[in-house]
Amino acid sequence: MSDDRERDAMSAPGLEEMTRYLRSAGWTLADEDQRTTLWRPRSPDADDLQLVLPVRENVVDFSDRIQEALKVLAYSERRLPREVIDDIVIGGADSIAVRLTPDLPPGEAPLELAFAAINALRALVVASASAAAGASALVLPNRRSQRAETFAAKARFSTQPGSFVLCLSLPLEDGYPEPQTRCELAGQEELTLALRDPFGRRVSQRMLSAARQAQHLASKVSEGSEQIAAFAERPVANATELAALSALGGPEHDSYQVRFVLSPRSGTTRAPDLFRITPGQQRILKEASEYLRTRQPRTGVTVTGHVIRLARDNGPGPGEVVIHGVDDDTGIARRVRVELIREDYTRALRAHDQGLRVTATGDLDIRGNRRYLRHLTSFSVLSGIDED
Repeated sequence: MSDDRERDAMSAPGLEEMTRYLRSAGWTLADEDQRTTLWRPRSPDADDLQLVLPVRENVVDFSDRIQEALKVLAYSERRLPREVIDDIVIGGADSIAVRLTPDLPPGEAPLELAFAAINALRALVVASASAAAGASALVLPNRRSQRAETFAAKARFSTQPGSFVLCLSLPLEDGYPEPQTRCELAGQEELTLALRDPFGRRVSQRMLSAARQAQHLASKVSEGSEQIAAFAERPVANATELAALSALGGPEHDSYQVRFVLSPRSGTTRAPDLFRITPGQQRILKEASEYLRTRQPRTGVTVTGHVIRLARDNGPGPGEVVIHGVDDDTGIARRVRVELIREDYTRALRAHDQGLRVTATGDLDIRGNRRYLRHLTSFSVLSGIDED
């Protein structure tokens, strides 16, 4: 028995779990006797599929019967047996698989590529979960939503035979109570989701929509019919999602395929979505991510650095300063103009005279090559104790 078959056999669901799954996935009990039960899908175009289960677990061939049933389910749902098992055991899970294409024997990948792809896959889940939870900004705040982080922690990761296949099973339910409103898929297709749609489904739908539409727009940019600014004008994904999609192919942007399959347990039946993202498209997605991060206004950005210029009208009062420092959103040192009230301007003048750093938090606005921090919520001078 192969390692994969041994693993699937060890984690195979029990009879009660299988029966519960069949009923929730649209199968009906067609016949039964003292030894077996016969199941058929309700769908009229199911190609005469059927599967047989024993009526008890304490039979000699129970494991073999379950494995055969899983193969039938995998064929019917166009998923891998491992993905079906996770769906059954988790209690409902959508499946996402990424096939990398390194020039190595099947099942192998360079460590650098595997590391980059796994990190990118997690970043994509967290970013899409943040969007599904209501974060509609093109650039997500540095602090991700706790619900998104918790959901990502519940996802199951595995690898499968092939060029190098990374598989994720995303649970439909995350355990968080839903608000008593209708939820909209933020920043994507005009699709209003009813409360019966579980959070995990909203996440997988967001991931699919972001990947599909970002790929399409990247193709338009590559053809010359769109400019990179289109990613801001028609927001199809946030900057973190774009960066993750560009990083899934690794440092060299190797071509990869991505496949989305929805669990039938939620009442949704549709063909798997499968598409390929080319090296050129990945480079455009990376450029688009950087464009959003550097060109779009953002709220709640903190800049820490030194005051290098001060200016105000005659007499005491408010004034403008220029801070050369690093913001907590990109980690890149730049010059930022800040309007300060009289008291804060006095503090900035003292910091400039003494060579102390300052920190300011507000809304980052970008106009051409100039960056402004407006609507300040805080401004302070650092003591200098932690200066290098």
